[in-house]
Amino acid sequence: MITLRPDYYDEFRCIADACRHTCCAGWEIDIDEDSMALYRDCPDIMCHIKDSSFILQGENERCPFLNDKGLCDLILKYGEDILCDVCTEHPRFYNYQDDKEYIGLGLCCEAACDLILGRQGEFRLIKGDISPEGEIFGSTPYDGLPFGIDEVNNHSGRISELVSSILPEDRGCEARAMAYLGLEHLESDWVDLLNAVRETPVVPDARDAYIDGNSREFRNLIIYFLYRHMGHRKIAAESVRLIAEIAVSSGLALAEVCRMYAAEIEYSDVNVDLIKE
Repeated sequence: MITLRPDYYDEFRCIADACRHTCCAGWEIDIDEDSMALYRDCPDIMCHIKDSSFILQGENERCPFLNDKGLCDLILKYGEDILCDVCTEHPRFYNYQDDKEYIGLGLCCEAACDLILGRQGEFRLIKGDISPEGEIFGSTPYDGLPFGIDEVNNHSGRISELVSSILPEDRGCEARAMAYLGLEHLESDWVDLLNAVRETPVVPDARDAYIDGNSREFRNLIIYFLYRHMGHRKIAAESVRLIAEIAVSSGLALAEVCRMYAAEIEYSDVNVDLIKE
């Protein structure tokens, strides 16, 4: 099997206590069997586990090992090898097609989001190999891009026109917001943003001007959605449109809207499947 990853993938680093939106709170943390076997020899860890999941604490559902400084007490005491698979792998994703494994980083992590949106130049993939232990090694440039990404790399016009060429718009801002309000939600803030767009729709000209005024970021965003969702053009176009509309409506930074979108939508298979319909 060929393992491919974006050429920025290896630059990713968790920013730990500098992160404004920790991944160690608000998420259910399921523990894999190998980690459970390791934890059974650690009473100070086992006392915080129930039904193979960490027992989240407080209104913000914090991991019991997230300390007041925003650091992981497990890592501080035992080192990074003590982490379960969920904590080790976040925010990475893995997709498979034919004899290829596509690895990437998800937008819900603010460090990954900044890396993805800020990327300079054309998107490229690099090829590596996987050891029996699952480690990736090797960084050979890979010729050819999947999922229609070449079209995005080669586009020389306005990015708003590129979005339309990927999928012509067949519904307005209000209808789009209504559709997303019908999906599963995590945070009330996200619902508030969608309601604001529904009640006071952003006109296409304003949205497209925002997209074209942030052309590098939106080109990278389109590529991200095509890569993560294996060429699904509806997800790419509709996600970009909604993100731009919310950014215009709310005045929030683009990276923050992207982060919220990914957390609310991309970690729910139900939501993703409904958008594909």
